[in-house]
Amino acid sequence: MIDLRAIANNLRAFVPAESNNSEKAPQRLRNNMRPLSPDPLVWTPAIVAGVLASLSLYLNRWGAYMKFTDRVGTYWDYNGDQYDFIVIGAGSAGGVVASRLSEYYRVLLLEAGGRINPLQVIPALSLLMLNYPEIDWKHKTVPQKYSCFALPHNKSHWSQGKGLGGTSNINFLIQSRGNPKDFDNWANVTGDPAWSYENLLPYFRKSEDFHGIWTNARTHGTGGPIRIQLPEYTGMGDIFVKAAGELGYPRQDLNGFRYNLLPYERGSETWSIWGFIEEAMLNLDKKLTVRQFAQATRILIDGQNRAFGVQYDWHGKVETAYAAKEVIVFGRCHDKSPIVDVIWNRTKGTSSRAWGRGILTTSGTNAMGFFASSMPKARGQGDWPDVQIILAGVSVGENFAKDFARVLVVLERYWAHAVGKDSFLQIVSLGRPSAKGTIRLQNIDYKTTPLIDPNYLDNQEDLDILVEGMQKAVDIVEKTRSFAKYKGHFTEIPFPGCENIPFRSKKYWECYATRFSVTLHHIVGSCSMGRNDSKDAVVDTQLRVIGIDGLRVVDASVMPVVVVGNTNAPTIMVGEKGADLILQTYEGERLEAIRIAEEQRIQKEKEAAIAAAIAAQQQAQQQAAQQAAAAAAAAASTTQQPVFPPRQTPPPEDPDTDTDYDYDINRIRTDLESNNITVEDLHRLKASKQEELFLNSYYKGNKEFFEKMAKNFTRLIVNEEE
Repeated sequence: MIDLRAIANNLRAFVPAESNNSEKAPQRLRNNMRPLSPDPLVWTPAIVAGVLASLSLYLNRWGAYMKFTDRVGTYWDYNGDQYDFIVIGAGSAGGVVASRLSEYYRVLLLEAGGRINPLQVIPALSLLMLNYPEIDWKHKTVPQKYSCFALPHNKSHWSQGKGLGGTSNINFLIQSRGNPKDFDNWANVTGDPAWSYENLLPYFRKSEDFHGIWTNARTHGTGGPIRIQLPEYTGMGDIFVKAAGELGYPRQDLNGFRYNLLPYERGSETWSIWGFIEEAMLNLDKKLTVRQFAQATRILIDGQNRAFGVQYDWHGKVETAYAAKEVIVFGRCHDKSPIVDVIWNRTKGTSSRAWGRGILTTSGTNAMGFFASSMPKARGQGDWPDVQIILAGVSVGENFAKDFARVLVVLERYWAHAVGKDSFLQIVSLGRPSAKGTIRLQNIDYKTTPLIDPNYLDNQEDLDILVEGMQKAVDIVEKTRSFAKYKGHFTEIPFPGCENIPFRSKKYWECYATRFSVTLHHIVGSCSMGRNDSKDAVVDTQLRVIGIDGLRVVDASVMPVVVVGNTNAPTIMVGEKGADLILQTYEGERLEAIRIAEEQRIQKEKEAAIAAAIAAQQQAQQQAAQQAAAAAAAAASTTQQPVFPPRQTPPPEDPDTDTDYDYDINRIRTDLESNNITVEDLHRLKASKQEELFLNSYYKGNKEFFEKMAKNFTRLIVNEEE
């Protein structure tokens, strides 16, 4: 489990101005580096511990601060309601599409959440970031009939990121594209070879800045906005990889062109999709307008079945924006009717975002691999894995049961026997499940929670494959020399509810699986793409909604079949592919516009040259007349006339005087003034400066709380006397 002492000792690695590894950060992030507040108390161990002890309060304050800055700062930044494209959802695909399109067109990006908070850049805190309403949609499934029996009411929690970057802000740093056969299968299902792995490789490479031992230029890209590399700390990853090798499963590139059976690789580190969005926001040559805390509520459809605009709730007010070309949705669909009346803005994705040194660079997922169970082997698919195993190298500490139950709502009492012992976890996941679920809207009110029914383990084959995967995970530990020296073994304590079944029998593993079953968050297919005549297809292979013009869906929901592995990398790929499809649609129009603009530029230059010549002649005449007048005036009087400065118009006050947030708005204004920052300039601040201001303000506003709650943590972390 996460050690507070380690957090305090390593946190400085994540303060940009003091990072010993800052030269390895992408140039766009180095440009934003600046020291945090000179106040030494802001990042002392006491404050760190206090923030962790009051994480809910911290996230609430951050959310309120971001809402205030957005409400005030965007008062001067309103660009009207006419755009070329409207993008709904700023997740792993939405951020890519909005950034790429804004290179050429006016784009409005709507996101129901705000910018990530400073703690979200620390990978070691990934588990602690889940299930908070400020940054997580906190979905839950309906009661499951065949699984999740150890969860309250048999309901599984579905975490999903809320904010610029989507779920890429709250994931566990695993970079996994899926197996090449997954995408070849997409091509077969949709009848479009453009979705084969070979043809999708350019889109995987496009966003990558790959730094690793696998240097095949055919499969990996460099120079892209998302950096992919191993974290400095990989925990038990090497042990796990060596153990798999002993069983005949070689270490290979999991994101390569071909791999077989069970290759293992340590968890990779990537930069968040937030980088796409921030870069586009700071680039004045691009045409991106971002609306944070903007919940899309309705897509406007005209009588010709064409989408032409969006209604959205922005700080309690209903706004309308119009799209001259298309509306692009990054969300979920209800059956085959994709949000014509109601937009359910729930973006998804899974990547991570930090650089530095020490144990805080890992989220705890140290290694992973894939293998084909006996089922696909019997069908002649032995080179197409269907099970994923992830090593979670975290120990069961005193707070583990409570934290794990809060995140995944699994009963707490199972963990008691492991507290204080060296331990780690393995996650076994079905890579190609047969079960299919549904996501349905209860009504047209966008605030109503959807009905999510994944139908986990509704067939015996899925259960058999999962049991085989669990047994394989145990073998990796108990049947290898690599783990023997550490005396690694599966716990002897039966899982609650399975005590009366012979331990480690097939029936026991089935009981274990059906009770201790939780989501791995890789949800796809609710807006599946396919042939136009397919009863299951919502969008065609151009990602256009079938039956509605000017409307596309571009995210993981269009995947017809889930990939074997994690879904963030393929979701980013879908974003790159979708942006390219959209740009190709309007390529001729864009080139014609460029030609016309160039002709107009040349004509204006000619007209300007003629006007300049006339103006120069007139100016020469005026100067001669002025010189004569000045000489006459000098002779008549030597008295100098006073010069008055231009009248200054003060900036408007906070346009929204609503005080519904429990944050001290006056304190924020005071802090801004003390840093010589006016509210008029607030929206121009870079992310690092806004974080600095928030941390200062947050500490000042909660100083008494910290002094009360953090001193015991301080003594624990740095052994200081009170």
